[in-house]
Amino acid sequence: METVVINGTPRTELGKKATRALRKAGNVPCNLYGGKETLNFYAPASEFRKLIYTPDFRVAEINLNGSTYKAIVKDSQFEPVKDGLMHLDFQELLDNVKVKVYIPLKLTGTPKGIIAGGKLEQAFRKLHILALPKDIPNEVVVDVSDMDLGSIKRIKDLEIAGVTFLHAPANPFAKVQIPRTVVEEVAAPAAAAAAPAACATPAAADAKAEEKKDDKKK
Repeated sequence: METVVINGTPRTELGKKATRALRKAGNVPCNLYGGKETLNFYAPASEFRKLIYTPDFRVAEINLNGSTYKAIVKDSQFEPVKDGLMHLDFQELLDNVKVKVYIPLKLTGTPKGIIAGGKLEQAFRKLHILALPKDIPNEVVVDVSDMDLGSIKRIKDLEIAGVTFLHAPANPFAKVQIPRTVVEEVAAPAAAAAAPAACATPAAADAKAEEKKDDKKK
């Protein structure tokens, strides 16, 4: 897993006043939990850019009090107006404890259905998974080149050792939509074939009515 080093400083003062002072100085208050105790620290906002402002999955390597902790971001808070980073919560990664994380989902290849005029739709950009730290993949890559018009790939089609996908198995994550033009081309001949049969029905009824009239005359 790709890691981003964060050099943290322990927080000696807590509370709103101390927190505002940290932010004014360009720092971000943070919490680290999941281990033996919850640790409060801060670090310059610039150190979190490669960790927060990216679609990739990355792990934080936090240097604090002479120790190093591997952790993942569990929650983040931003300013409502300027969108600046205000606070981060980290969960420490322990070898024997499974964690829930979001992993990027990338589709590769050109579906056969695209050549026929279809459109590939991706329902998820990230997948919610449960796994031990050692089993967490950087991303999930799926080859969709075998998908034809109307094809669907679902969560149940994904298999990665040690990984549990936290989505309903029947949920589709990729499908090739059939274009309207193709639907219309298929529907037109069917409608045309049905039309003569529909037209023949009243004519047949009229013919039977005439036969009955002739029988009565006789």
